[in-house]
Amino acid sequence: MGKKHAKARQAEPARAERPYCFISYSSREPHVAVLVECCQTVFSKHYRVEITPSALMSGSSQLQQITKLIEGCAFGIVALDGLRANVAFEYGMLHAHEKPVILLKEESAQVDIESLFRDSANLTLKSVALDMDSHFSDVKDMNYASWNRHSFVNTAKLLRAEFAKRRSEIKPYIEIPEFTW
Repeated sequence: MGKKHAKARQAEPARAERPYCFISYSSREPHVAVLVECCQTVFSKHYRVEITPSALMSGSSQLQQITKLIEGCAFGIVALDGLRANVAFEYGMLHAHEKPVILLKEESAQVDIESLFRDSANLTLKSVALDMDSHFSDVKDMNYASWNRHSFVNTAKLLRAEFAKRRSEIKPYIEIPEFTW
């Protein structure tokens, strides 16, 4: 590149990167795919939607990349379904970085006990309903919204409403029009 072109490129103002939301969820909960799709439907016209593992680059530290994603996000969405340790950790990172969070729990969410004992042969465990007061007691005072895996439209409306409640905290806050479904 010639000197003239290099100087012209330096003089160009840096384009503002599009704000994004970071979604933390358990990939072992197949129904959460519906929630992720709802988030993309509600927010993708106004915000990038960053989810792992697709947002991660190969050959780089997963923890460092997730930390950087959380540091730069405008807000987070945390689906507690499964109550996996990585999701609780990411919620803690969002909290530590003082990011606004839309905290969600599916109406029939359960604790993913099997993920803790994956290598145990023939271990039969009963599913346990996720109880915020006992299973996630450090944040039992936090309000969360209940979503329903069987109602895409109601879940999309819930996401928009929960987002609007955080308007004073989300920077930048971009108004999302009501849906006419």
